[in-house]
Amino acid sequence: METKPSLKSVLKRLRLSGILSTLPDRVAYARKAKLEMQDFLELVLQDEIDRREQSNLRVRLQKARFTEEQT
Repeated sequence: METKPSLKSVLKRLRLSGILSTLPDRVAYARKAKLEMQDFLELVLQDEIDRREQSNLRVRLQKARFTEEQT
């Protein structure tokens, strides 16, 4: 699936461009699972939340400057 340039522009303006990386897979999944529009939207937005949380964790760990990786 090719993402429309107008959609890319809107997502970037809303600072949601991280959605672009998972969008084709999610669209395919939604079609296969016959998801309703709200369920699809929730799935895509949850991907963005997860991506941001992972990114924030990575930044905080870098700033902490741990000598060893902790779990």
